Amino acid sequence: MSFSLPQSLIDRLEEQFGVAKARQAVMGMTSRNVTLRVNTLKSNDAAIMEIFRQELIQFERSKGLAHAFIIKNRKAKELLNHKMCLDGLVYLQGLTSMLPPIVLDPKPSEAIADFCAAPGSKTSQMAAMVMGGQRAEGKVGNVNISAFEPNFVRYQKLHNTLKIQGAEFVKTQQVDSTKLGAMMPEAFDKILLDVPCSGEGRIDADDDSSFETWNDATHDAYPELQRRLFTSAYAALKPGGTLVYSTCTLDPNENERIVNWALSEFPNLVAEAIDLPFPGIVHKETKSITLLPTKLYEGFFVAKLKKID
Repeated sequence: MSFSLPQSLIDRLEEQFGVAKARQAVMGMTSRNVTLRVNTLKSNDAAIMEIFRQELIQFERSKGLAHAFIIKNRKAKELLNHKMCLDGLVYLQGLTSMLPPIVLDPKPSEAIADFCAAPGSKTSQMAAMVMGGQRAEGKVGNVNISAFEPNFVRYQKLHNTLKIQGAEFVKTQQVDSTKLGAMMPEAFDKILLDVPCSGEGRIDADDDSSFETWNDATHDAYPELQRRLFTSAYAALKPGGTLVYSTCTLDPNENERIVNWALSEFPNLVAEAIDLPFPGIVHKETKSITLLPTKLYEGFFVAKLKKID
């Protein structure tokens, strides 16, 4: 392992996953092709592929992910300045980042919440999924999606993303999500809890800045916040509702151990099996999945839980 990663991180990955899988994870911590999602609120796959062809943008569909494309010969900066991105026809998003909304599977008839919503990638994806369901049924009925973010700057980014993506119908609020359970008890059918984390799955071994804040102190701070957010989300979830917990880290203290804690803390919360389009490490007790980083996608963790009546 010749990358300039912290040795303590490599040691923990070897202890956690074994030498072979740790090596796989480290080799996957590299720069990768840009991926994007077609915004079906404003466009469709055929129209975007025609733009690709006209402008000689080399692309590949992502297997198993609807409306997702891998771009072979453009950098992120080029695409962010492209008209199709500026107009909200597409959204640059990692493939694994698209998974939590798919696992949550929001429906038009449900009250949906994104507890840690900024900058709006998953919120806008859910908006397209739900409104797409309405349109497919020939309806323009109410869509009940709420997005929450405490930080003012990040809240403005969330608001701007939803505006560009044509998802202004999403209700937004600048609020500390650890307080939402008390403010809105049993208000939501489905909650996406994509929590702040140490971001190990996004590390690029060729870019020291991507792990310059990685240290024990930052790691120790996250689990406490994640438990507080989980407690709040549980209180805000209706009986019979579904909660998807996700991170972009590999740290078990922020992943399966948080889910284990939640299952112990809340007896009427049960883990549900997940089916993902990418191979991952299944944690049997929690039925959650860790995806190790590859040259195609970032590392990620996803768990699905149901609050029984």
